[in-house]
Amino acid sequence: MRQQRRSLSPQALQQASLSLCRQILQLRHYQKARHIALYWPMQGEINPLPLLYHRRSRHKHFYLPVLSGSFAQKLRFAPFHANSRMRLNAFRIPEPQVAAVTLLVPQDLDLLILPLVAFDAEGYRLGMGGGFYDRSLASLSHRQHWQHPRLLGVGHAFQQVAHIPREPWDVPLGMVCTDQACYRIPL
Repeated sequence: MRQQRRSLSPQALQQASLSLCRQILQLRHYQKARHIALYWPMQGEINPLPLLYHRRSRHKHFYLPVLSGSFAQKLRFAPFHANSRMRLNAFRIPEPQVAAVTLLVPQDLDLLILPLVAFDAEGYRLGMGGGFYDRSLASLSHRQHWQHPRLLGVGHAFQQVAHIPREPWDVPLGMVCTDQACYRIPL
């Protein structure tokens, strides 16, 4: 999947990203959300950043994940806008350069948009293998019904597979959107 993502032409990636954003803009959860975490796309990941510039996003606050915590094992979320000052983290991924007091934990967000390598119809995702989102969302898996944040996985339509192997620490997504459709996951 990662190789297939990386092999996309810049034009195909841009077209898929714009189509994804059109799908997301139609979601009720996006329309109601005020605090939304995105991610910086790498290695052919579908790009959610065009959401920043849409007129329907005018009164929303956006955030990007930053590595924080003991030995940088958990994600926190930094305010992000088009003019944010950025720095590279240990994985050479850009993240906003902000004061630690401005960082949010996942529960402070309304909607968390996550990248994925693959996903299945039951809402399980395969990430890049670092486990950062799983560790950061671990407290949610112990709650019966959580409202914040809503978890939205995004990827290319070709990233859907029949079954993702599960581990006890995996947190299922509530929704998945691709460049072709959005799927609500029955929990």
